[in-house]
Amino acid sequence: MWWNRQPDRDDGFVYKLLPVLISLSVVAVLVVLSAGFFRTFEQRDAVSQLTREYLLIMETEGYLSQARQEELLSSLEKAGLEQVSLEGSTLSPVSYGDRISLCVSGILPQGILGQGILSWELPVSVSLSSTAKQ
Repeated sequence: MWWNRQPDRDDGFVYKLLPVLISLSVVAVLVVLSAGFFRTFEQRDAVSQLTREYLLIMETEGYLSQARQEELLSSLEKAGLEQVSLEGSTLSPVSYGDRISLCVSGILPQGILGQGILSWELPVSVSLSSTAKQ
């Protein structure tokens, strides 16, 4: 064992290279894990941006129309959100100055090294409100 080595004996090639290989392996694992976590933040940000964009549209139209609902759902699915719900959103026309809200909730499936290894589901909920300006 290395703790019983003779002090006059020179280290072999493996003993000199082993710390470097272990360090490179740890760095590679950390890079892969951080890439997966940053992807999660990007997806969450994309959902928030889409929600804000459609709230601005709702301000001018007074509500979230059926056509806009379909566009929003399609955009959210492209962003990776699954099981999308718009419960709590203003889906019928309101008068000028009335409160409108857009509530988006769903699940972002996450995984590192594919969906089979280290995978989980991240619940996402974004609720925004404003006033109708149509």
